[in-house]
Amino acid sequence: MKYLDHDTRLTNPIVKLATAGWIVAVPSGLAFAYFGRSPVAHALWLVGLTLLFASGVLFLYAVSPLRFSWRENSLERAAVFVVGACLLVAAAMGAVYAAYLGFDPGVKIYIPEEHSTREYRGLAPASTPLQLVVAGHAHAAVAIWSAAVMLLGIKWSQMQSWRPRLYKAALILTAVGSVITLFGSAVVPVWRPIAHQIIFGGIGPLHLALFFLWLRLASMLRGGGWRDPVKLGLFLIPIWMVVFVTSTGPMVASQLKYVRAVWPLEDEITYNVAHWHMLAFVTASAMFLLYLDGFSGAMRKIPALLLVVGGTVALAAAFVYELSPIFAGRAAATTLTPLAEASARIKKAVMLPLDMGLAMSFAAFALFTLWLFIKTVKK
Repeated sequence: MKYLDHDTRLTNPIVKLATAGWIVAVPSGLAFAYFGRSPVAHALWLVGLTLLFASGVLFLYAVSPLRFSWRENSLERAAVFVVGACLLVAAAMGAVYAAYLGFDPGVKIYIPEEHSTREYRGLAPASTPLQLVVAGHAHAAVAIWSAAVMLLGIKWSQMQSWRPRLYKAALILTAVGSVITLFGSAVVPVWRPIAHQIIFGGIGPLHLALFFLWLRLASMLRGGGWRDPVKLGLFLIPIWMVVFVTSTGPMVASQLKYVRAVWPLEDEITYNVAHWHMLAFVTASAMFLLYLDGFSGAMRKIPALLLVVGGTVALAAAFVYELSPIFAGRAAATTLTPLAEASARIKKAVMLPLDMGLAMSFAAFALFTLWLFIKTVKK
């Protein structure tokens, strides 16, 4: 919250609500997902998410013109308010589906990407309106969460003092892109055939804003700034996002008929699932690096360096892993090897660098968390 203008009198209750929410939601959500479908764990998970949502509502109130004047930095405050509101609506879309869980026989635990892949191939029943709502929620929540983190990056990088016009353009593009993305995701149940086109119309402005931010981050590496792994990592974030994550969308969409006719089913499901996991990883990495900027010494440099190297290796390997049928296509054609077999070989080959990159990335989080825990206990 230190990067955004808000009513500081509400900082304490917002932080306490958010802290209580994730403390309840994370362990109960993990228990429900991996250790049995306990209704108690699910109920606690919803309680935790409710507390987090309440903290979001209170934060939106804290940045609203109801709490302080928007005469100064009005464009920035308006952008923060719009993106925050979009993120809350996106979260509420998921709550709609969760509210029916256990009460509607058609509402059950499932993986949206896998179901939609099977549905398009005629291997699963048509999605219900509620299932389409949660599919739209998955699109909107992760994409707008990334846009919100991008706003933090714009503020952190002090783009306003570097290029005021680019700064204003980035704010407008982020707000407009978030609204369009939310709209496209929300209309999936009623305009499913064109919903993705609407979403792409929102992703475009967001990527242009990301490009402006990347130019600013590049300027911060001059004069030895590249020696700081935090700055270097934040400079790499837009590259990770574009090269390894969002570029794959047009690549697959441009040959969608071929994909559904030739790709093995499991490979298409793998791509759809991996795409969103990679996006979440990039956004979480950006948040971690922004947080590390508040520290100095070894506990700033070592975790950041581990994440820079590990994240790059992991994402590059995941890129090959999720698109293995494309990389295996030519080899399969020349050696008469079945595509599924050639694709499986590539997946197996990149598993080692993928695991090594992830291990380094998680070591960065773990090392810093352990150091912070020991420091807090000593105090």
